[in-house]
Formats: sequence, structure tokens, C-alpha cells
Amino acid sequence: MVGIDFCIANNEKEAAVSIKTVKFEEKTHDYLLESKWGDSFELLTGLDQYDDKLFSKQEIYELIKICEALKTICRQPGELDLKTRRFAKELKDLCSDALKLNKLVFAVGD
Repeated sequence: MVGIDFCIANNEKEAAVSIKTVKFEEKTHDYLLESKWGDSFELLTGLDQYDDKLFSKQEIYELIKICEALKTICRQPGELDLKTRRFAKELKDLCSDALKLNKLVFAVGD
């Protein structure tokens, strides 16, 4: 499945062996890009699907805020809103776990 995998890691080497991941599917990415809120979620929508990114601690806090907003905004019963809410919950949990472990979040493009 095409998309970006988020994991708890401080570098690419740790990311390669990370077990717990959250998939940011291409359909969800496109949905957010095309939505009226796309610019509000630049930290997610600006990701390159073919590149990697290590999020700083400050960016992790921003990701958590974005996830909270997505869970509130995407309230329609349609498949894309449901997938977006599920992704937001899983990413928020992953970010919270990373902060508890004093680690960072790494996004791995396909």
C-alpha cells in the first residue's frame, strides 16, 4: 500500500527496525490536500511520499494538535472521513508514546 509510514525512532536506523507503525495512506493524504483545510495541516500535507522526515519534539506536539483537529473536523460518515479519523487517532497515540519514551517520530516514504 502506497503512503508514508510513521514510527517511533530517533534516526533512520531505528526506523528500519521499528515494529509499531502508522500508515498515512495516499488516499488520506490526497483527501487532506484537496480539502478546504489542507493548508492548516501543512506538517502532514507537505510531506513528500518518497522522502523521509524526522520530526522534532516541537513538531510532534504540532502533530498531536493536528490529529485532534482532524478527529473533530472529519465527522462525515463517509469512508475517507472514517479513515482520516482512524489515522489521526493512531498517529496521536504514536506521538504520545514517542514523547513518553523521550524519542522522536520518523516518517518513512515509500
